[in-house]
Amino acid sequence: MTSFHPLRNSAPLLLLLSCFTTGVRAESIVVYPVQSGLIDDASCCSPYAYSNSNSPTIYLGGCFSDPHYGCWNDRERGAWRWDLEDALPETAVVTSAQIHWNHPNLCDAWSVYLWIDAGTQILSSSYCQQIRNNPDQQYSNQEYYASTFSWSLDETVIDQALSGGYLSLVNQIGSGGLGCDLHSLGDEGVRIVIDYDIVTCPGDFNQNGAVDVNDLLTLISVYGTEDADHDLDGDEFISVNDVLILLSQYGECP
Repeated sequence: MTSFHPLRNSAPLLLLLSCFTTGVRAESIVVYPVQSGLIDDASCCSPYAYSNSNSPTIYLGGCFSDPHYGCWNDRERGAWRWDLEDALPETAVVTSAQIHWNHPNLCDAWSVYLWIDAGTQILSSSYCQQIRNNPDQQYSNQEYYASTFSWSLDETVIDQALSGGYLSLVNQIGSGGLGCDLHSLGDEGVRIVIDYDIVTCPGDFNQNGAVDVNDLLTLISVYGTEDADHDLDGDEFISVNDVLILLSQYGECP
């Protein structure tokens, strides 16, 4: 009677092991704000008074400034704050990040400004003024005619926000009294979309960047069953081959 020994009958397994290397998987996440509001001031040219707003749609009004007659119309700017702490897995590598927003209708947007800050403060009148005076990133005098638009975040800004935990935005749309409605909250609200790569290696089931005892226990818990999620040798059945593949990758992922 011929018996199987994992080391004597290892040629096919060694060939299989050589095919398993560290891989990269592209992922994307959408992050919605934890705080939103309006910055409003009847003097128009120097809006400063922030107040929270849970309105799903807001109007960002412009104003008119004239050297002889001063300012009129009531400008309103929008402000949002996102919590990015633990937004991404430990092994994530950010490839791009954008701020997206949508309008209920086509918006003839001009004199569009964005002031972006990776600070940790909650939104307030003083902090919104601070963001405008000293932003980490800024867009100035932008124009577009569309119902949706996106703005790229600098790599250093999103890295700082992910490290510090928060990102805040103050924006304005329009001058000369013109403005636009904007979806503030909800699925089409002002949101951050982060594209990233996950570095993976065979057997790292919890994606913590290492094949460790927790992964081994996970594999043992489904041993002898059909389980495509934890199958490492491609036969969709958890057997000794899968255990040997996991043990060959034991330790930190390359």
